[in-house]
Amino acid sequence: MLIGKDIRLAQYEPSDAALLVEWLNDPQYWGPFYNVWTSTRSDWEAQLAKAADDQKSLSFVMRAREDDRPLGTIGYFTPFTLNNLHRAIEIWFQVHPRERQRGTGRQAAAILVNHLFSALPIERVQATVVDGNLGSCRVLETIGMQREGMLRDLFFLRGRYVDLLMYSIVHRDWKSENEYEKRFDFLAVPQ
Repeated sequence: MLIGKDIRLAQYEPSDAALLVEWLNDPQYWGPFYNVWTSTRSDWEAQLAKAADDQKSLSFVMRAREDDRPLGTIGYFTPFTLNNLHRAIEIWFQVHPRERQRGTGRQAAAILVNHLFSALPIERVQATVVDGNLGSCRVLETIGMQREGMLRDLFFLRGRYVDLLMYSIVHRDWKSENEYEKRFDFLAVPQ
């Protein structure tokens, strides 16, 4: 489990299947920048069982430390097939609409970036964002990611192809776990 000042990231568990079905079938949860792909509880139970064995991706439920309420979802995956040549991880996140604009995504993304660099032999953490999703762009920029460019017409969204913005932070920008934690007071866990 990954813990910050106000939130923790808990790996998906079979008991999360009902929550995921509710959220991931809800267009309000996804907002205007993602497609909604309906799924059932049995779909998610099978997916969660399969994900437990997958070493190339991992997903978490963001939870409030004060009362354990779910705040959103976050995770990572390996975007390249040649892992020995490309030492990179791609992160994604989705904050529940009632928890947006409270720093939840920023704190969760920073916790995950810090963990990935300190725990894995990687050189880069990246993220893609639909062009126009200003909230997610702000989150990524605030946690030290730099916008690298635009991937044109890459993502099929609600009947048309849209551009994605590419962001990254590389190991030399992150520097070390201690250096990164100094930049964000919410990474320090109260004793």
